[in-house]
Amino acid sequence: MKRIKDTDIIPLIIAPANIRQSIFKVLKGTSRKESKQGREILAHIDQVEAWLAAEISAGVFRLSCFGEEMIVQRGKARRIQFLYSYYEKIGIHAIMNIVEQLTYNRLIRTTGASLKRRGTHDLLALIRRDMAADPDGTRYTYTDDISKFYESIDQGVMMDCLRHYFKGPLILAMLERFVRLMPHGLSIGLRSSQHYGNLLLSLYLDHVLKSRERNKHYYRYCDDKRLMAGTKSELWHGAHIIERQVEKAKLTIKPGARIFPTADGVDFLGYVIRPTHVRIRKSNKQRTARKLKKIKSKTRRREVIASFYSLCKHADAKNLFYKLTGIKMADYSKLKTLSELGIPSTPGQRADGTKNFLGREVPLRALVGSTICIVDFQSGISTKYSRKALREALENGETEAVEKTKYLISARMVSPHRANLNAAGAVLKKGEPFKFFTGYPDMWTICDKLREAGLLEQNVVTIEREDNRKFTEFRFT
Repeated sequence: MKRIKDTDIIPLIIAPANIRQSIFKVLKGTSRKESKQGREILAHIDQVEAWLAAEISAGVFRLSCFGEEMIVQRGKARRIQFLYSYYEKIGIHAIMNIVEQLTYNRLIRTTGASLKRRGTHDLLALIRRDMAADPDGTRYTYTDDISKFYESIDQGVMMDCLRHYFKGPLILAMLERFVRLMPHGLSIGLRSSQHYGNLLLSLYLDHVLKSRERNKHYYRYCDDKRLMAGTKSELWHGAHIIERQVEKAKLTIKPGARIFPTADGVDFLGYVIRPTHVRIRKSNKQRTARKLKKIKSKTRRREVIASFYSLCKHADAKNLFYKLTGIKMADYSKLKTLSELGIPSTPGQRADGTKNFLGREVPLRALVGSTICIVDFQSGISTKYSRKALREALENGETEAVEKTKYLISARMVSPHRANLNAAGAVLKKGEPFKFFTGYPDMWTICDKLREAGLLEQNVVTIEREDNRKFTEFRFT
């Protein structure tokens, strides 16, 4: 098998499209974009790309520090590591994105953990297909699990494994830094660890069982494995091979590995799989029932039901779904989207006919120094501040007081002033739509004249600030 050289992988990692994709993958979500690091990265995105490309090209990219937290999940306590720096998260994502792409085809088809276009349901479908196509060859099942998989991985063995796939000094140096992040084992939570585990077990176990030993029915999800055969003697032989190979990788199989008839039910992937039907694991049923009993929010209840439906539709669980939710699966699956019902969505229009512009609302002070394009506007908009002022005036006996409404303006960013936008917590990119309120008659006149001339979406307006002694004014040019 040909190993991957630096000249094959480094240009793919530092490609602008790969680094840009990694930036937006790491900064997915409003909270990350609006964080201090997120705003800084988006404000200097070109420089960040160039810096990461230079670091990776020289092979000097490294992880500086990390944090830890204890998570208890389903009775198991795990210590999870996480990176503080978004720059380092972006770098490791860019590297591992290409590493995973180039080694994807070297993994066996019947493994499904942390792999794109695969997963629990994909692996479940393969098992059900094999049980139906070869009932005599799947009569018995061997099951086992590796003890503390990530924490027990020997770092020297892991590096030997990576040298089996890569031979460039630059890529190996960077991958080794991810391996050596912890004193022992691999970090749980690091972007690279899950794929490292796949590569390790692929080399020491998967291809040995599938290619050399010719076991047709072998399935693995992370370190959880199932081996099926027609006789117990075949499985005892397979169990011996697995134990020997796991020892070579300096790992340990948990006590409790066993061989049993497949008809008793194979507990795997959250289901209990039998040749004739599939049921949902008891703990999953209990957890959903408890959630539905406690939840009071209708929105949250719908989310739990939708999640449970996605679990049930891959099993024979129509009665269970009805018993826990009071909804028949056939009726639930017939629910249609708005487009299927022929109901158009008009996000820019309110029910009363007024406009509801898309994009983020930005304070006018954040736009100082920026150049914008006015797309549309709505006059006579009542705001909470204008309503409050009117209410206070009426309470003070000013019976002729009138509410001072504002213009709501929809605009598109042409040239952002990064410093002012960042200071106000409003990260806007070139070409991004947004909206803002203004009570300045000067801006009202500009909007009205642009509409009369038919120049909306065809204009450029620069916002400047003038500080007087008593108050601040804005000038539009």
